[in-house]
Formats: sequence, structure tokens, C-alpha cells
Amino acid sequence: MADILSQEEIDALLGALSTGEIEAEQFRQETTEKAPRVKPYDFYRPSKFSKEQIRTIYMLHETFGRLWSSTLSGVLRNYVSLSVSSVDQVTYQEFIQSIPNPTITATFTMPPLEGTALMEFSPTIGFPIIDRLLGGAGRSTSEARELTEIEEHVLGNLVDEGMVFLKEAWSSMIDLSPELGDIESNPLFVQIVPPSDMILLITLEARIGDFSGIVNMVYPYVLLEPILSLLSAQTLYSVGTRAPTEEIKERTRRVLRGVALPVRVELGRTLCTVRELLELEQNDILVLSTKTTDNLEVRVGGVVKFHATPGQVGKQRAAQITDVVAENEDLPPQASS
Repeated sequence: MADILSQEEIDALLGALSTGEIEAEQFRQETTEKAPRVKPYDFYRPSKFSKEQIRTIYMLHETFGRLWSSTLSGVLRNYVSLSVSSVDQVTYQEFIQSIPNPTITATFTMPPLEGTALMEFSPTIGFPIIDRLLGGAGRSTSEARELTEIEEHVLGNLVDEGMVFLKEAWSSMIDLSPELGDIESNPLFVQIVPPSDMILLITLEARIGDFSGIVNMVYPYVLLEPILSLLSAQTLYSVGTRAPTEEIKERTRRVLRGVALPVRVELGRTLCTVRELLELEQNDILVLSTKTTDNLEVRVGGVVKFHATPGQVGKQRAAQITDVVAENEDLPPQASS
């Protein structure tokens, strides 16, 4: 239908309506379907972040949750899972009204960005964490209460360690230095921005053994505004080709130093039948493929890495490393006979 009808078209339309060729309800429905759909816009809650920016924030905090949960599993000696549940744009007042009082909140800054962010633990997950850190079984308290000074200090140390992984997650976008601020139980005392200001609310679902709860991350718009142009998938993936920083390298070295590997000194090999093996008795002699003057192979994780000579230290048998096997000399482990 044209935007403007001629007189003949108007007369024909009125005639069709009067004769019943076209039902008025049908005409009204067709007109409604062709009308442009209007999307409501709330000026009190303007959309500050685009869908791409929200998607990028989602991926960043998925990385943060994965990194921190692996460390928490070791600290709490229990299975820990942190995954992003939702990313929303709300006012700060709406967020404060949606969380319990008392709760567990931790403020932190992110230099060189100006402003304060917030991390909030629901009591159903916060108190089991504290109980576990203090040597308990990780039970939840029956009633919400304020934290003691000791509990604040213990939880503060844990969150401070989490800032390291938050820095690493954001490193794909910008080099930040998150620093822990205060631990507070009453959310009404935590005013990082005016109540009507927009914030980005990242909700992470936390599971520790049989307990589950919510960890909320709050970023005010004024905090992220200077880096909004960086919050894109293109930037996220392009930065992945950068060389690792010295801090990341040193952290990797520390992790690798704590990895346990089996070390075995192989005296030699021999062949025998199953019957001969079953008939072996004490003081029987086996002739090995090596001589007493030969170097022994020292296998680390099943791979030959060193040569050594056998010996004794006190009453303990020992092997003295004589040389390191070069990388081009390294052969794949052979199956024992």
C-alpha cells in the first residue's frame, strides 16, 4: 500500500468495507502488522554498553573464573567452580537493593583506571569459604551476620590473591593493577558511585563441594568508560599473539617447580620367560645388559634425561649424575622387558 492514497483508492476501500468484501478487523490487523515496531527506551536506565562489549566482558570473566577456581581448589582442598551466569546493566541502587544485608563485600581499585569496583560474596558461599580457610569442614552458618576482624583478614588475603588472576584476565585488553580496598558486611556503607549511576553487573555462580552461591562483580560505567573502545572481540583475540610478560613467565616457573615427576634409575635389562620369573627366589642372580663400568640411565617422567654411576651414601643406595643428556640425544622410552 502506498503512503498516500488517491481519491479513487479511498472510494474503492470504503466500498469494499461497506459490502463486506474486506472485514474491518482484518484491515485493522493488517495495518497493525505493517506498522513499525517501537522499542521502549527508559531514560532513567540508558544502555551504556553495547552487546559486543558485554560479550567481551563475559569472556574476560570466564577466564578469570577459570584461573581463580583452579587456585581455590588447592587452597580449600575441595572442588571449586566459578562460571559466569549473566552480565547485566543496572543502576547501582538496584544492585544494592537486590543483595542481602548483611553480606560480604570487597572493594578494589584498578589503576590506571580511576574509580572503585566491587566484589560481593553471597553468605551461602562466603561463610563456607571462611570456615574452610580457618580449618573447618566448610559448613555454612545458619544465620547471616557481620564478619569478625579475623574473618575479614582471612578473606581479604584470599581476595587479594584473586586480584592476580583478575589482572591476568584483563591483560588481554589492558595492563591493570587491581588492588584490594576494604572488606565490609553492610552494603549500605559501600557507596562506590551515586545510586542512579549505571553499572555493569557480572554474576558468577560459585560451587564449592556441596555448597553453591553467587559472586557478583560490579564495574561502574565511569570506571570502564576510558577503555570502552578496547572492549571488542577483535582486540581480545588479536592480543592473544603477544609474547608473555616476565610476570607470567615467573608464575609459570613457580607452578612448574611444584610439579611432581617420577625419577627412576635403570640398572639394566634382561630377558626371561614367565616361568623363570615366577621361579625366582632370594639370592638368585640375573645377568643384566649393562656392565659395572657403564653409565646408568636416569629417566624423568619416563624420558632419559641424565647419565649416572651407582654408589652408596651412608646406608642408602644412590646414583651420582655424570652428565646431562642433550636434547638431540633424547630417545623415547622403551618398553621394559
